[in-house]
Amino acid sequence: MVTRTKDRPVMLARAAASIGAQTFEDYCWVVVNDGGDEQEARRIWEQSDVPSDRRRFLSNPRSKGMEAASNQGVDAASSDFVVIHDDDDSWEPTFLEETVGFLQSDEGQLYGGVVTHSTYVSELVRENEIVRLDEKPYQNKLTHIDLDTVIDRNLFPPISFLFRRHILEQIGGFDEGLPVLGDWLFNMEFLLRANIGVLPKPLANYHHRDKPGSTAPEYQNTVVGSLALHQKYTAIVRNDFLRRNIGNSAVTFRLALSGASPGPADSHSSQARHEAQALPMVQTLSRGDGDLSWTISTINAKLAERKLGTLLKYRKLRPLQPNASWSTVLPLLSELELRVPPPRDFDEQAYLTAYPDVAEQVRAGNQKSGFNHFLMHGRHEGRVRASGEFVPAPQAALSAARPDGAASQVGPIFDSLPMTRSSHSADGFDKVLHVAHHEWHGIRQATAYSPGHKLLISAHEAIDVDGKKMIAEEISRLGVERICVQGYSSNADALLLFLRSALGPNVKFYMVSHVNSAQFDHHFEMQVIAKLLSRRRFGVLDGIASVKPNFGDAIEGFWRGTIINYAPNIPMVSGRRSEQVEVYAPLDVGWRKNLYTNLLGASLAANVDLVKTANFPNGLEDIYDLAKLRLVGYLRGRDLLDEMARSSLTLVATLAECQPMTQLESFAVGTPSLTGPLDVAEFADDPLVRLCTTYHLDNPALLAKDIERIVDVVRDNPAEMEGMIASHLASRHGFATRSYADFLEL
Repeated sequence: MVTRTKDRPVMLARAAASIGAQTFEDYCWVVVNDGGDEQEARRIWEQSDVPSDRRRFLSNPRSKGMEAASNQGVDAASSDFVVIHDDDDSWEPTFLEETVGFLQSDEGQLYGGVVTHSTYVSELVRENEIVRLDEKPYQNKLTHIDLDTVIDRNLFPPISFLFRRHILEQIGGFDEGLPVLGDWLFNMEFLLRANIGVLPKPLANYHHRDKPGSTAPEYQNTVVGSLALHQKYTAIVRNDFLRRNIGNSAVTFRLALSGASPGPADSHSSQARHEAQALPMVQTLSRGDGDLSWTISTINAKLAERKLGTLLKYRKLRPLQPNASWSTVLPLLSELELRVPPPRDFDEQAYLTAYPDVAEQVRAGNQKSGFNHFLMHGRHEGRVRASGEFVPAPQAALSAARPDGAASQVGPIFDSLPMTRSSHSADGFDKVLHVAHHEWHGIRQATAYSPGHKLLISAHEAIDVDGKKMIAEEISRLGVERICVQGYSSNADALLLFLRSALGPNVKFYMVSHVNSAQFDHHFEMQVIAKLLSRRRFGVLDGIASVKPNFGDAIEGFWRGTIINYAPNIPMVSGRRSEQVEVYAPLDVGWRKNLYTNLLGASLAANVDLVKTANFPNGLEDIYDLAKLRLVGYLRGRDLLDEMARSSLTLVATLAECQPMTQLESFAVGTPSLTGPLDVAEFADDPLVRLCTTYHLDNPALLAKDIERIVDVVRDNPAEMEGMIASHLASRHGFATRSYADFLEL
């Protein structure tokens, strides 16, 4: 067992514990201190639970690199088997016992090495403490390992791979000229000489500090901290392998370049599919480079068309480079709405037969073809590429299942029409996803009107693992780089932790709170704030903000600015106001909403004819004449907006409020709305805000005077009122965009 380390004592100590806990004891552990603090590394090595006769220590004054350190460690001891135990990874206690046992068994004689399933662990390092954030299965659908697939991508981490020493000696060790991806090249060379078996047990833990900026550089994974280097060397390593072996690996060379996997002959396809019905779902990888090259050529052919309409419509688009990545190709494919003809090694009919849900989408015109679906969605959903063998996959549905088998009405939903039809748009927000809750109307509507993609989840019905995986896949497909959670629930917290682990370092996570301190009488709200601050402190969240002005001055850890809410992006329609003066209180019964004071003040106003209310105030009739009062019920959506449009004034003079969406919805239809002092600094000099603010929140007689003042303007000078509202909305939306852009670091 070789452990390479450099100035990572916290990690090395965990690696030592991992090895010391093994139930198999016939081993030698070699630590190679590659240019780090020798004294500290040696101290951890000496204090480990590994007996002194089973450990070696090597130290390089200057770093020689990971692969050179690996070769040093291998040469320092003799053994039948070798495994690289990186200093930041760990094993389950039976890893060695079960992997060695497998290779020593009768079945194991077929293989030169064995790989176990792994667990991906997301973590960060804070003040010499490892904080575990989340974990998920990693490559746990792996059932076999073939060379052409490994040429496409590396399938397993070193921590999960135990192999026979004599195969390593045939290869000549690890390539010391590579700064990264040496294990991938080694795996390809290994498969040229021997097979690798799979032990389907999660015995290896693949640890990642995948939150950028939250962990010191020395503790970062190379795959996270040196992402650009990995991208650069991907082609170099693959090409180097092919050049080395072109003489004795012509078939592999062809597979890697063309992406075509030689499937069974046509006469066997039907039987192969029939036999596959009884097999469990196996996640296989497409021969990615072939499909990618095919798609690039199709897009470039479309852009090169000499048709006038094509030239004009796509004049700003440039042909793709031959080495373009999927992240570049798929958005362009979607923009062009192009049907990519299936290549010869893709069985279109078999794919549609295997996946009836896709076939239905194609029939309905929602998908261009089965191959288009595979390119855009199927690759990420784990669907089997149609090259002759298929296993039906469960229908992909972003909805939670109810016990009765019916689809949940509060399952996760992306970009539904109600959440997008009244949204604003702004540059850069196509990379933003807002996450809100079905059940929380006000916050949901604040989310709906903001620019960016939308995801609705339930505050109460938990999302299962498959649902979380599909959410992560859709986020990746959309190219999201910022995720902003609006309001916080235990479900949102669980999803946040999962996505932080699944999406890696290129996605940042934020949260907007719509809570004010008056709500702290509910202990739940304080618990939520405490959890948010903890998530921010440990780097799970990149930022927390509030729609309450100066909330960050009171609660340390919040962004110091104020998130400005958007009003719905709908046209303001004139001429719908009722001839008599009607005012509308669309409020719940409750002291914070202040329904009674609003109704009493409106009834006292001399210029008001009718007072409409969503909830009848029980018992008020015993002490007051309610002749003006009319019950219209609790309204939502278009009905709510219509009722506001018929009114001269909407009453939202509450005792505890941030930036009420009810007011903004009322403004959007051209009706003023009365609130208590919101004190948003950006609108300190706004004439509409001054007109629509009351300081008489618990005095109906004085509130009546404020209501009369607004109604007089609406009745006597409607054009002035319409102008004030239009001006306010224009400035509000500018402020709102800037506040979100600053907070989300766009």
